[in-house]
Amino acid sequence: MYKFSEDRSCLNMDTNLFFEKYEEDPIVAEGVDTLCSQCPAQRQCLAYAVSNQEWGVWGGVYLESGKISREFNKHKNNDSWFKVWSGITMDKQK
Repeated sequence: MYKFSEDRSCLNMDTNLFFEKYEEDPIVAEGVDTLCSQCPAQRQCLAYAVSNQEWGVWGGVYLESGKISREFNKHKNNDSWFKVWSGITMDKQK
């Protein structure tokens, strides 16, 4: 279990939303991106995934072996990326 697991917004959600459903459905992908951008554990989530070479959406970024996937992040525009990077580089107010 991840140390940040109790703080994450996705706790008890269908994990397929962060893998197959994200890959296949742009509406799901945008919803997951929004959820992650507002999550208090976003930074820890992404750091864990990169360090452990994970796959799927972690911290609002789709990763493949811990690296950013161009294919599954191509739906993101500049505003989306700004929200991701702001979320992982700035402290969130609780």
